[in-house]
Amino acid sequence: MTRPNKKELIYKFICEEYKKNGFSPSIGEIAAHLGLSAKSNIHRQLQQLVKDGKLQNLGGRYVPTDLHEEEAAGANVVLVPLLGRVAAGMPITAVENLDGYIAYIPRSGSGKEFFALTIKGDSMINANIFDGDIVIVEKTSVVENGEIAVVLVGDEATVKTFYRENGHFRLQPENPEYEPIIVDNAEILGRVVASLRYFNNRRIIKPLL
Repeated sequence: MTRPNKKELIYKFICEEYKKNGFSPSIGEIAAHLGLSAKSNIHRQLQQLVKDGKLQNLGGRYVPTDLHEEEAAGANVVLVPLLGRVAAGMPITAVENLDGYIAYIPRSGSGKEFFALTIKGDSMINANIFDGDIVIVEKTSVVENGEIAVVLVGDEATVKTFYRENGHFRLQPENPEYEPIIVDNAEILGRVVASLRYFNNRRIIKPLL
């Protein structure tokens, strides 16, 4: 029996991860899974799979063409960039590194921009946002009091319930173990509209709005 070649193994792993997680693995993850040290060789195999029409290169992540088209058929699916981790405890430095894409169907139709972040910390557990969850964020600079927002304070980003009051901003945790963050200046990056969690390898998306 003929053993699969590297290109076939790479394609199979990408398809499995995309089906399971909703986004494709990084080149580093591919290398670790297959026990390969030469990332340049993986790059060549990925480029060949793109030429073969089996993969699409979306911002440096390689998405299976058939699965992506199948998922998008008949639905208003958008590929939301997953930009890294953000704190739901103490603020952490905001990052823009691309970790992949999340397939998401907006409740209110198309025309809006979204990004996704992985939550680190437990300060929002009473809003059903837990450590390791992925939140889908609608890009906007304006949110209403009581909405959950991604807020930049200096160079630090955090997810909190937002309030504008008495000439300052209150970023309220949804966990009594944490104190609110009171600041005079903050930049709203977006409104959290859904959270995503994995349960027994199944992806569960919970709308928050």
